[in-house]
Amino acid sequence: MKILSQIFKGKGYVDGITIINSDGEILFSAKLNKKLSGADSALELVGKNFFEIYEGMSAENSTTIKAMELGMPVYVEHQALKAKNQKPIYITSLSIPIMNANRIVGAIDLSTQEGNDNEVPDKSEKVELKTSGIPVSGNYKLHANSSASFTAKDIIAVDEKMKRAKSYISIVANCDLPVLIYGETGTGKEVFAQAIHNSSPRKNHPFIAQNCAAIPDTLLESILFGTAKGAFTDAIERKGLFELADGGTLFLDEINSMPLQLQAKLLRVLQDGTFRSLGSKKVKHVNVKIIAATNVPPLKAIAEGHLREDIYYRLSMMSIAIPPLRERRKDISYFVKYYISKYNEIFQKNVEYVSNDLIHAFELYEWPGNVRELEKMVVYGMSMVSTNCNMLCLKDVEDKFNESLRNDSDDLLQNESKCPEDNLRDKKDSNESPGEMKSLTEAVAVYERDMIVKAYRKAHGKLVQTAKDLGIPRQTLQRKIKKYKIAF
Repeated sequence: MKILSQIFKGKGYVDGITIINSDGEILFSAKLNKKLSGADSALELVGKNFFEIYEGMSAENSTTIKAMELGMPVYVEHQALKAKNQKPIYITSLSIPIMNANRIVGAIDLSTQEGNDNEVPDKSEKVELKTSGIPVSGNYKLHANSSASFTAKDIIAVDEKMKRAKSYISIVANCDLPVLIYGETGTGKEVFAQAIHNSSPRKNHPFIAQNCAAIPDTLLESILFGTAKGAFTDAIERKGLFELADGGTLFLDEINSMPLQLQAKLLRVLQDGTFRSLGSKKVKHVNVKIIAATNVPPLKAIAEGHLREDIYYRLSMMSIAIPPLRERRKDISYFVKYYISKYNEIFQKNVEYVSNDLIHAFELYEWPGNVRELEKMVVYGMSMVSTNCNMLCLKDVEDKFNESLRNDSDDLLQNESKCPEDNLRDKKDSNESPGEMKSLTEAVAVYERDMIVKAYRKAHGKLVQTAKDLGIPRQTLQRKIKKYKIAF
């Protein structure tokens, strides 16, 4: 409410709430002031298209559409809102994008009416859309995404693989060649991108990040390259992300989700820094360092037709591969301690220590969601730990971690290729399947056993290599094989 009070000039409440999907269809409407809709009931608006309700409303002046395009809140003052057969009113509006699985699926709009029916604001002839409260005068300045806060010092790297990836940051930062970052979802690709920017001579210039999978294909070109006046109905001249990032860095995440024809246009920018805005014949030139990222192996993306081969070779002249968390288990305890420190204040806790059992269990887990999943697990534990306890224990994450173990073990058993004899032996050695686990101890035991079997097969039956891959001494491995009665 404090934020809304500041945005809506101390009024402290809103007159209307509207939720639309990415097609502009109204999914929900609550109108505390009927003049905002011109309808007898808010229910009459549900199912209708946003642009059918309000005259003069377009993709260029709608905060809801802009919020979905930019992936951030957009704010407007003194906007004329005219429902059909109604007098216009003037509103202040804040639209916020709605995300689902890293994709923008809609927007929620909070609006309040300015003045009274007959009062026309002095600035009604000039509508300024804003992000984060900053006027942008016809362009949509990406304030929330136009700065990089992470540096190389913020990257946790104890494991040797991660150390090598981190050490490469200074090398790629000191040249203007494009960079390709590969890492699974949740490994911290944008953290690396920000660290590269902050280590480069461009650090005092804009850093702009855009997830290519979060914007509909039809909007992505205009977002990247801007639009010329008259490019389509009601189109105005607007700068794209390349112009906004001029002199700085543009980070394009999940570039494998970018349409192939748009990748061809991006290739031109990579080659000589030139492009044309949508609907324009004028060639523009920008000085931008491009960092691209993909969450699948690049060669796999090429084979599946999601990434052009020519753009891959152009981007990958300088490349960084971020290892998944399961391949850098030495980093896990440091991440846990970092997140505990981060969330102590938020949850008003005073956790200083971590139990060895928790760290051991975390180091055994595969972490398919990588660092992002680990952070969520710690957040859950911090919300559950007693306020008078100074240690985070395995029991504090039991419910959430047990659920993750079951899901991951189910996937392992479904996806791992085994011969019939292996399946029979595994069922005999393990009295319960992952779906029948009754306690966290049993879940950890089954999961640990599965990891040993998997590592042993990968090492072609070599115990020394198996122990090395698991990061444990050979004697410990032999003891666990005996403990779990694993017959190879």
